[in-house]
Amino acid sequence: MIHYNMEMKSISENKKYVELIWHQKYDKLELGEKMPIEKPNLPFQTVETINKLRLKELDGGLFDPSKFYPENKYPSNYPKDWKNLLIWGDNKLVMSSLIKQGWAGKINLIYIDPPFFTGADFTVRTTVGDEQIEKEPSIIEERAYRDTWSGGIASYLKYMYERLVLMRELLAENGSIYVHLDWHVGHYVKVMMDEILGYENFRNEIVWYYTNKIPDKRKRLFTNATDYLLFYTKGEENTFNIQYDPREIPIKVSKMKKVAGKKIYEKDELGRGIYIERTERMTDNVWQIPLLHAQPEILGFLTQKPEALLKRIILASSKPGDIVAEFFCGSGTTLAVADKLGRRWIGLDLSKFAIQVTRKRLLDIHNSTPLEI
Repeated sequence: MIHYNMEMKSISENKKYVELIWHQKYDKLELGEKMPIEKPNLPFQTVETINKLRLKELDGGLFDPSKFYPENKYPSNYPKDWKNLLIWGDNKLVMSSLIKQGWAGKINLIYIDPPFFTGADFTVRTTVGDEQIEKEPSIIEERAYRDTWSGGIASYLKYMYERLVLMRELLAENGSIYVHLDWHVGHYVKVMMDEILGYENFRNEIVWYYTNKIPDKRKRLFTNATDYLLFYTKGEENTFNIQYDPREIPIKVSKMKKVAGKKIYEKDELGRGIYIERTERMTDNVWQIPLLHAQPEILGFLTQKPEALLKRIILASSKPGDIVAEFFCGSGTTLAVADKLGRRWIGLDLSKFAIQVTRKRLLDIHNSTPLEI
């Protein structure tokens, strides 16, 4: 039962207030009360450290950071004793523990590729060598997914709400978050994120148009060939680096020059305008990036995303040395790209099999950075 109180009245009088309501969101709560998120602090157990640098290598300067940075400049925010973190566990428990252990406000970029509410089949299918492997969910995964899906879309929204609240707390003040969804729940999560992060911090709905989608002619509808990425920031001063795409057809534009602090058209000795050819354009919110079909990077995960997609996000919304996190890491695409681009990273997944695949993928990166599992 929902009770009318003064807080509810103040909400009703706020003409800018928007909220998504789902079944049992306010169970035992007053309308307008924030859902309490439990924050246990569980210790992490280190099971393996990979590419660990010996102290003499650090002291003697044998660790060469220039392998990550062509400009041979080592970012001041990338400590030489840093170890990236690959964590096996439930992301809600892991994130709350990270907050309790001092990680609040420390993560510069979060990208997540959560379940799309397409069903409860979480069997992992992948390829090892020439062999196709199908891995059924473990007892832990079965229980977690059963809790997530048992109440239909309401339980899914509760699942996402709790995790997005924790992610906001982990984000740095200049931080950004990209949530990867499709048509099943994208519209619900958009309203939810307006509540959690603030409508004013919404930056883009990015449409990923996968250009090599194979259509299904049996369906009586237009082929779905897009996913959606909701791009929000923690505040106004977010890191953003403009990205560029090649133009299919180059265009000619007038050449400009600055005179007395003003920009004017540049002309030749006969007074005619000078034109230059532009072969690039600023990246907009429609990204035409192919799906993975036969590319070398493919690992066989059905939900695996191309590295080109993550490269664009990481380059746009972080700097070298920043911390990038993916809390549904799957086959490890985000972590692999972050490592190659000289970013620090934290990745986790509930599937032990996903952790094993990610571990191998990271080890296959030439000169990969130290990693703690």
